[in-house]
Amino acid sequence: MKRVKLLLAALLMIVCGVNAQEELSSDSFGVYQNGIVESVSAQEKLSSDSTQLFFDDNGELTRIKVLPEDVPNTIISPNPRKDDIVWQKTVLRVIDMREQQNRPLYYPCEDITASTEKNLYSIIMSNVLEGKLPAYKSEIVFDQTYCPSFTPDNLLDVEKFLDNTNARYNAGEDTWSRVNYFNKGTVKYYVKIVYYFDKSTSTFHDKILAIAPLYDEKYGKREDLHTGVFFWVPFDKLRPFLKEEFVKMNNRNTIAQVSFDEFLNRSYYESYIIHDYDITSKDIDKGLTDPRMIRQEQQRVENEILDFEQDLWTN
Repeated sequence: MKRVKLLLAALLMIVCGVNAQEELSSDSFGVYQNGIVESVSAQEKLSSDSTQLFFDDNGELTRIKVLPEDVPNTIISPNPRKDDIVWQKTVLRVIDMREQQNRPLYYPCEDITASTEKNLYSIIMSNVLEGKLPAYKSEIVFDQTYCPSFTPDNLLDVEKFLDNTNARYNAGEDTWSRVNYFNKGTVKYYVKIVYYFDKSTSTFHDKILAIAPLYDEKYGKREDLHTGVFFWVPFDKLRPFLKEEFVKMNNRNTIAQVSFDEFLNRSYYESYIIHDYDITSKDIDKGLTDPRMIRQEQQRVENEILDFEQDLWTN
């Protein structure tokens, strides 16, 4: 009886193996029906099952892209109760594109179009010019580090902006010509960040509130760097557009990519503090001329943030 059972089991395994082989053959090489070979390509099946292939229809490398309708599902933005925040500190940081760690935000820096890879500036500027992203600039306070309130009174007049920057006359009529007009010269960003402790979850957080691109007004000339702020944008309004585009993280292996949103929110960039929104709310270098004294003041503010976070777990 045991021998019969073993024979039946072996026969069943053989039949299953043949069926599996037939399925594999039909997927890879085609099925013969009614005298006609119907080619069923394994590659076609992969194309229908996979979200993206390595090469596109033209044989070019496929750009990683998130569909706009999928973006809201990928954005996480905690919003705690105000009563639960027992400590906070707000600062203004500078992200300098000349720093090696920040170069993924700067490149590519020329010949950008709607269908090519983007840099941070082109994502911001193209959406502002097309009216998809609100931008703000004060017409009363002209301090470069001043971040205006995001109210209708401070809303940027895009047409006036194009006139004042000569982009309307020197860059052409289409959006991407105007984007490329300033691209290489956008060498820094201001980033307004709040650090806070939430007692309800006993967690320390940081959140980007606003970002402003800075243009080198003397770009390409052998003179000192002299930057001017284009405008400010609310970071939460910018995030959906940052989620759609990706950054190459590694110069030696460009397959490693993260979204611009993740790059900024995870602080993968190098930066330094330029303004402390404390009681006096002043620029770090105000009244200081010695570079060493400025660095010491920057480090003092940095230490306030680091010390608070470390003290949470050591006391």
